[in-house]
Amino acid sequence: MKYQGEVKLNVDKSTIWGILSNPESVSSCFPGIKSITKEGDAYKVVGSAGIGFIKGEYKATVTFTNVKPMDSMTISAKGTGLNSNVDIVAQVKVDDGKLTYDAEVKVAGVLASVGARLMDPAVNKLISDLFDCIKNKVEKK
Repeated sequence: MKYQGEVKLNVDKSTIWGILSNPESVSSCFPGIKSITKEGDAYKVVGSAGIGFIKGEYKATVTFTNVKPMDSMTISAKGTGLNSNVDIVAQVKVDDGKLTYDAEVKVAGVLASVGARLMDPAVNKLISDLFDCIKNKVEKK
């Protein structure tokens, strides 16, 4: 599944990059976070989530790659939980007053069995919540 979007921000590029380039700050925006620990170049995240009647704990590894300071980066998350596997790869680009993203989400297991009818709204909400959190952090800085 592919997701694209743009988040308008009332700040300049350097302020946006200041938050976006802080992995602890970005990782804490993933919904339902219980803990974040740094392991090498990656971050181990534990949280809880649910789609429809399927709810439970998940564990994910989040990495930040292809970092081009003040311009763009790739945020990848590979997670397991709820008897499923989820892989997210998001290309994030920073401009004055906005942040754009292009994400691909791959789901296997029980979550995949609920189908696009339930998955699309849930993933859209997760992405919306993630970028709303980032927006709040950027605009408070």
